[in-house]
This record gives sequence, C-alpha cells and structure tokens, in this order.
Amino acid sequence: MQFPPSELASLAVEPLMTRDFETRPGSVYARLRGRYGPVAPVDLHGVPVWLVLGYREVWEVLRDESTWKKNVQHWRLLREGGVPSDWPHLPAYQVSHLLLSDDQERKATRAAVDDALGPFQDTQAPQSWEMQKAISRHADELITFFADGSDSGWVDLGAQFARPLPLMVVNRLFGFPIDQGDDVFMDSWRMVDGGPDAGAAVGRLVAATTELAAYKRENPGDDLTTRLLATDPPLTVEQIGLELYAILVIVSELVSHAITNSVLEVLDGEVGTHAALMAGPTEELVNRVHIASPPWVNLTARYPVADTDLGDFRLAAGDMVIPSIAAAHGDPLFTTTNSYERSTSSRAHLAWGTGPHQCPGRELADMIVTTAVGRLFERCDFELGLPADQLPWRSSTYVRGLKSFPVRFRMRARAAAAPTPGLPALAPAPASGLPAPAPEPATAPGRPTRPRSALWRLLASLRRG
Repeated sequence: MQFPPSELASLAVEPLMTRDFETRPGSVYARLRGRYGPVAPVDLHGVPVWLVLGYREVWEVLRDESTWKKNVQHWRLLREGGVPSDWPHLPAYQVSHLLLSDDQERKATRAAVDDALGPFQDTQAPQSWEMQKAISRHADELITFFADGSDSGWVDLGAQFARPLPLMVVNRLFGFPIDQGDDVFMDSWRMVDGGPDAGAAVGRLVAATTELAAYKRENPGDDLTTRLLATDPPLTVEQIGLELYAILVIVSELVSHAITNSVLEVLDGEVGTHAALMAGPTEELVNRVHIASPPWVNLTARYPVADTDLGDFRLAAGDMVIPSIAAAHGDPLFTTTNSYERSTSSRAHLAWGTGPHQCPGRELADMIVTTAVGRLFERCDFELGLPADQLPWRSSTYVRGLKSFPVRFRMRARAAAAPTPGLPALAPAPASGLPAPAPEPATAPGRPTRPRSALWRLLASLRRG
C-alpha cells in the first residue's frame, strides 16, 4: 500500500516506548511492518520519527552517506525549535564525535581511530595477543570471585560478570586509572537510557576521558589514548576525549548485553536450538546471537538532505530517521536465508552496523564477547533463575539487555581457572582497586587524583546478598 506524501508531524503515530516494546519488541516491529511496510512513523518520547524496519531499507540508509547524514544540525525539527529541551535523548545527540559526524570530518577522524585501534584488533599484533590474554584472565577473576570457593550457587551474571568485564577491558585499553571506573560505566548506562540525569552523565563521561587524554599526553603508555595522541594530523586533547567517550559507551553497552544475550539464548532455547548453538565454536554461537538478539537494536538517527522516497513514504529533508537492526533481522527478506538449522550463520547481519559508520571496534568487541562466553561455559553449567518471560529488560530505545540476569551455576573442574593475582580472599577490596596490567606510579606527576574504586566492594556486596 502506498501512503500519500505527508508531513511527519501531521501523521497519527503510536508511541514506540511502551510496555510491549520493553518486553516483546519483535511483536511491535511486526505490527508496525504489517501496518506501514518497511518504514513506519512512530512517536519517540513525544517527538515524531521514522523507524526503518526493512532489511533492504536499513542497508540503504546505513550505506549512503551522501543522502543520509548523522550530524544533528541536519534535524529540521531541532533547527525550528520543535524539540523540547528536556527530550531525553537530546544530550547524547549534542556531543560532537566520530559517530555523529559526516563526510570529510568523519573520514579524517575515522582514519585516526582505525589506526589507533588497529594493533588491538589485529590477530597478528602483540597488543592483540596481550589483550586476549587479559580478557580471559579478567573473566576468570570474575568467575572465581562470584563462585567464592563454592561448587554451586546463585549469581547475577549481568551485575557480577557482564557489566564489570567490559569496564576492566576498557580501562586497560584506554590506560585509564582503574579507580572510578565503575562510576564511568554507570554513567554510560544513564546516557543510553536517556533518563533525567543523562545530560549530567554525558558531561562526567567526557570530562573523565578528556582528563585522561591530558594525562597521557604527559605520561604516554602502550594504550589507545597514547596512540590517538600520536596520530598525524594530530587530534586535540578535547577531540580525543570525545572519541574515547563514544568508544567507551558503544563498546561497553554492546559487549555487556551481547554476553548476557548469548548465555540467555542458550539457556532459553529448545533442545534442538540449544544443541545447534553449542555444536560449533563460540564465535559461531555469538554470531548467531547477533542475528537473533542483537544488543544494539536501534541505531542513532540519520537525516535525509533532500526529500527522499523510502518504503511506502516520501520523507522530507531533515526528518529524523532511526534504522532498526533488530527489526531488519526480523524482516522475512533476511530471516528466510538465516536459520539456526544451518551449520553456519550469515555474516550479513547488521549488529555492528555497515557502511561508513560501521562500529570501529567490532573485532575487539567480538573478542571480548567470545572469550567471555567461552570461559563461562568452560567453567560453569547454568540454569535460569527465573522463567525467561519474567526476566526484567531495560527500557531503552537503543539497546536490548537485561536489568538483571539471575542464574544458578555449578562449577566444573577447578583446574580450568586461571590464577587470580590481586583478588582479595575476603569481601573487602584491596586499597589499590582492581589489578592493572601495567600499573603506573601513584605519585606520577600530573596524574589525575581520584577516589579509589568501589567496584570490588560492590561485587562483594552482591555476592554476599
């Protein structure tokens, strides 16, 4: 059915953020697709936007940077003063970094970020080898800590494993002082969820990463921040802070939910699905979960530079357009060629995006997820602590992840565990916080002064609880 040309603001649209979307987003996408086709007008917290549901249409929007821009200055409703100042997602869109830039600005910054990330994602580089060993070691530390010497017990795999692990890895990658890391991670949640304190959270995150860049300029190391400082042409400390902020939020959100979504997909599946998921290498399991349950369900907005036909609508220049990864993966065009019954799943999924804005850290993120999920299933057997339909999901436009993930664990052979140097035997955390791979002197001149981390004390309190 072809809908007549119409101003987005004049269409009668239903709100996207409903209880159904929180608990059963697939049914919402299917209903919208049935009513409107591959593109649907929806209300997002009081603002009308286009939600792109079709696989082909999402692919087109992501690949064509000449038509579809990411800089929020292209958003007509914002330019005309039609966006409320307290719109929950506005603070995140008003930060200038790689993921929200276009054309030459994007190309220059992307080249610097790709070059700096390269050694950590190149399987032939020593930085990548060291990173993978560190990820495995951190995963084992967390498993050993939540097990607390027991052969079985209960654990919230979200709070006690999947959330702290990316934080530990990002701290190592950035060369971040380990303290205050848990605060940084919580602020990334606040920003993505778009709550009332999202603006303040963005400010704290950017301040922390900018402070780190200034410190690393005087105290270089073998880390991403130092490599960004060495790019030619150089980036400013302020720009590096913004790029680190974007990488921190995207990688930590994707990784933590990809871990829990992968475990849930195995535990909640039918016997045949469970067998298919576990039959191959962990990399294949995670890739299939990227299709069935991508952690980043909807991408940040694009804006057409001219009136453009998409789906059954004619979109006006400057409309906000949100490409939906999860909806595209549910498009019959995609699902008919992607099934768990196949021995290998398609790499044509959009979990990391595609085109010029494809996630720059996708290889590193997959390394973290596959290593983490592999260590969990090598060392433990799990059972769901709640029926799957009672698990609490986050209410977020952009990510699909659990608020908590209670499971019962049973340890396998203890010999599989790696040494855990620096972990406390009892609940209180050591004064120095988490063990860092290459600790810098606490008295180094110019080092940011921060209160010590409460991460291990938090994990210990969860374990006792």
